[in-house]
Amino acid sequence: MKKKLLLLIFITILQFTTAQESEKALKNRQNIQSCLLEAKELLEKDNGKLWGKRIWNDSIIVIDFDNSIYSLVKLPNSKTDNGILFSKTMEHNSLVFVNTTQKYEGKEYATVLNNYLDDKSATIIHELFHLLQMKSRKFNGNPIEYLDETNARILLRLEYQALKNALKAIIGKRKMNEVENYLKDAVIFRKERQQQYSKYLNDELEIETLEGLANYTGFVLSSYDNKYEKALEEINQREEAKTYTRSFPYATGPAYGLLFDCLNISWRKGLDNIYNFTDIYEVMILKSKLTINKKQLELAKLRNNFTEINKQEIAREEEQKKLISYYTDLLITKPTLKVALADIDHYGRTFNMNGTMTLNDKGIVYSSIKGRDKSGNNFGSFATVDGNNQLGKAGILSYDKDGKTYFVFPLPSKIEGKKVISEFYEIELNPDWKIVKQDDGNMEIVKESKS
Repeated sequence: MKKKLLLLIFITILQFTTAQESEKALKNRQNIQSCLLEAKELLEKDNGKLWGKRIWNDSIIVIDFDNSIYSLVKLPNSKTDNGILFSKTMEHNSLVFVNTTQKYEGKEYATVLNNYLDDKSATIIHELFHLLQMKSRKFNGNPIEYLDETNARILLRLEYQALKNALKAIIGKRKMNEVENYLKDAVIFRKERQQQYSKYLNDELEIETLEGLANYTGFVLSSYDNKYEKALEEINQREEAKTYTRSFPYATGPAYGLLFDCLNISWRKGLDNIYNFTDIYEVMILKSKLTINKKQLELAKLRNNFTEINKQEIAREEEQKKLISYYTDLLITKPTLKVALADIDHYGRTFNMNGTMTLNDKGIVYSSIKGRDKSGNNFGSFATVDGNNQLGKAGILSYDKDGKTYFVFPLPSKIEGKKVISEFYEIELNPDWKIVKQDDGNMEIVKESKS
């Protein structure tokens, strides 16, 4: 009798747990469907007015962390219980867990992670804009290395501050000339910085056109009530990051775009152009080239919190020196494990953009990064160990040389068949790849030669 009672209790608990899981899964599907349909409605309402072309595209996939993927159109082998939302378990190494555009089943899709859906459609619209934008032109999205330098960061932070002051003036419904004055300050700092680091300008404008315009579009066409407050929050978020090399356009794009819109500037000229906010300001607002003299620059600094920004960045410079020393020892001085990508176009990477830094002229350090081979032609896939995602605790170096992309890892602690394990990372090698030990203590991952 006692055993039967215990069995009955166990069955009841199992049924209750199963029911809870089913309800949770249903709510998850309903939320994904609702978010996709809301974004579709917003973009169909826009109907191409913002950029001259319709942004909505059924080629969008939502990725969940249980390896499920969802779409409003039928994917190969997908299922539906309502004829609206289709789902399936994605194949191994077919998609990277990141908000981006990536190829799936031979077709380009915008992909959005499930945990990014609660933002009034901004991320969905952001990624769909990328899908549209890439049909006109492909832009460089690489980090801009000089933005880790103290002087450059100070000038960028002054630009951020002036943009924030301009947005606050709009939010506070102050006089429009105050908005215009702070916008001019922002462009002064921007032009001064870009003149000092002119060799990086083209790449900088490309990533700003790529990510800045996408973020602007996501904000403008989302269902957020106060776009200016969201742009202000975005600057604050990006300003707090440890590095600005990849994240800066997410702040500047929405801010300049919304300010130009507020001033009724017809600045959007299509999707195949590289956008330079300085040029737009000079041509459409100032009506002449902006000249910067020392007095003008100093007055702009006084209006935009220079003393505190300078103090914070000088203190940060000391921390940066310690990080450079740490990573130089870990990834340059000590023996390392190195590998070159054989098929760059089919290697997916996702990383914490706030956990990167420029290691002088040696490349970019990533404190948290995952690499996924989608073609089978590369060495394999890897991921940094969860928890080691802060600069100064772990890292992997990446650099480009002679048309190839290389990864540099600290030496592994053990190798078990095709698994390469370290306290910092884990690598799973593809079948035709192996590790070779070199005479100088370094290791390299190479493709096995076929006899």
